[in-house]
Amino acid sequence: MNQNLRHFVAFALLALPVTSSVTLAQGNPEEASVEEIRSILDSIRPYLPAGEVKTEIDIFGSTSMDTLAHGWAAGFNNFHPNSKVVISAEGSERVFDRIAKNPASIAMLSRPVTEADIELLKQKGMKQPVAVMVAREAIGIFVHRDNPLDSIDYSSLQGLFCSNDQAGQTTWAAAGLSGKYENKPVVTVGRGKDSGTHTYLQDYLFRGQTMNDSSEQADSNYQVVSKVAADPFAIAISGLRCGGHEAKLLNLKSNGSVIPTDDRSLLLGKYPLMRPLCLVIDMGATSEVVRGNREFVLYALSQAGQTQAILAGFFPFDPPTLLGQVERLNFDRKESPAPVDSANPALKSTARDTQEKVSR
Repeated sequence: MNQNLRHFVAFALLALPVTSSVTLAQGNPEEASVEEIRSILDSIRPYLPAGEVKTEIDIFGSTSMDTLAHGWAAGFNNFHPNSKVVISAEGSERVFDRIAKNPASIAMLSRPVTEADIELLKQKGMKQPVAVMVAREAIGIFVHRDNPLDSIDYSSLQGLFCSNDQAGQTTWAAAGLSGKYENKPVVTVGRGKDSGTHTYLQDYLFRGQTMNDSSEQADSNYQVVSKVAADPFAIAISGLRCGGHEAKLLNLKSNGSVIPTDDRSLLLGKYPLMRPLCLVIDMGATSEVVRGNREFVLYALSQAGQTQAILAGFFPFDPPTLLGQVERLNFDRKESPAPVDSANPALKSTARDTQEKVSR
């Protein structure tokens, strides 16, 4: 079934009575995944506005989160018709200077937010910067559809993206391919260094190793995978559900076992390449704009906001994790919450388990 059609059917099934989808789930893994999604969404609190928001909300940053942010904006406007959400996507790594200069705004980052990030924002003048995890994204390994690889392990992936050879000199022999691929240079396609995707890959997947410069760069995940689909010797690491392409998605291999990229593996936490998507706001002020920002983030964490995350191709967090993120937005806290990457077990499984599960 076509991927986009399958997702349309899946979300149509969410509207069925519980008994109907349970019956479907018994014989079909796709419907079982739908039932699991339904169960997660049913356990997430609905959005209950604390009051009407009439201010302009400025949100900027990750290009990977652009579609998601527009979905949130449309849903938020249903509750707050007199508000205005202005969205600009420019890359995760450009947000720090901009939000420091305009703390009455929201920054989007498609990677974990570290203690060093929070300290940097404080040094730049923010009073109480808070990072909140609002969704998860699965990261996939893509090759051309004619590439004979079906799966890849961490060692091979590392050899292709972090070798000591000059960019473009690594050949497909590093991934164990022979024949016409053996001596062909690997064409790595990636995002620029201003993107959260690049930072996530270098700091978390490859543990701080220096990645080779990409053979080709693209401005979006969609463009990354489209370039791979057009080049028989290309490979990329990008958003698993960026859609609209004909590239091959590889399974992961660990200790001789294959980790599939199906929905059930993603939902049940068996697939390790998952990164958090984060919003950063300054909780150190009590202006109406800051209160509006808080309401927007609360909407993103609600049942409606997490449904938008699914529709945009991402995955919701489990209800306990979402409740923990809501607590970070408590205005009455005297101390800043701990940074996202060191305080939450859900993120530890996102970043550190990635290394443990794939690096064998």
